[in-house]
Amino acid sequence: MLYPWQESVWQGWQQLLAQGRMHHAILLVAPYGSGREALARYLAKTVLCQNGAAGAGGEPCGVCHSCKLFEAGTHPDFHVVAPLQEGKQIGVDAVRQCNRWAVETSQLGGERIILIDGADTMGEAAANALLKTLEEPPSGCQFILLASSLDNLLPTINSRCNKWRLAMPTEQDTKRWVEKQLMQTIKLETVRLNGSAPLATQQFIEQGQDIRYAKLLAAFAEFLRPPFIGLYDVAGLCTQEGHHSLKWLSYFLVDCLKWQQGATAHLVHSESLPLVEQAANAIAPMILLDQTRAANSLYQKLERHPGLNAELLIVEWLTGFMAQH
Repeated sequence: MLYPWQESVWQGWQQLLAQGRMHHAILLVAPYGSGREALARYLAKTVLCQNGAAGAGGEPCGVCHSCKLFEAGTHPDFHVVAPLQEGKQIGVDAVRQCNRWAVETSQLGGERIILIDGADTMGEAAANALLKTLEEPPSGCQFILLASSLDNLLPTINSRCNKWRLAMPTEQDTKRWVEKQLMQTIKLETVRLNGSAPLATQQFIEQGQDIRYAKLLAAFAEFLRPPFIGLYDVAGLCTQEGHHSLKWLSYFLVDCLKWQQGATAHLVHSESLPLVEQAANAIAPMILLDQTRAANSLYQKLERHPGLNAELLIVEWLTGFMAQH
């Protein structure tokens, strides 16, 4: 199934397939929560379809042996590699396995497809192991790489791929789409917290994160009022929610800075303006700036090293508001 915001990329791929000009390594740059894996799988299913969907620039038939195996998740010529868990890298062993799949004979006598989800999480050794295969691609093997951004992808990998960027819908379009799926009204700030990615926004609400975040935000705004009561309550709520809570709170601090400068046209926390104003009036701009940077730095640290004592580090970060006041 394709989502409405994926149509333009899909039409571009259909044209290349019909002309027989599809590059052996497609790199799709799209955020988590954009449905990027569904789009990549749809391409794979089309290429593997035994009724000539790819050559006709059409859609997978859904009835051939290949399509049936694909739908069952048992297609022998379709392979997926992804980080074993969030925050982990794709290791060199997983990529070496990709290279072995790339040179194997197709079991159904057609193409072989290797999907690398989270290609930007490959370590340097893993990326270098993949590079040689991308430079000298085996015939009949299609690579599809998914990445959130090009920043963490080796330039040499980047240069060997045909790049496509999946544009996110506008905030209002995302809001309408999620409201239609959930049959309820949602806040614009929920869309903004999730970078306008429709599936991420939908999941945020379905998992109750919007309710928990509202509770965390209220506690955080209250803590920011001297004499800074409730430090451990805020730290506990952050830890329960995971390190992503630091990213959301950094958005709140940036909103406070914008408020102080009179730039109130596009705040993430558009429905929590009283809390933004309250914190902006309580904390000096320099402290807000320092603590925003510290929050982003701590987020990246916890992203890279999931085993760290998050609660202790978050408590240390929160004391920064008190120490500088």
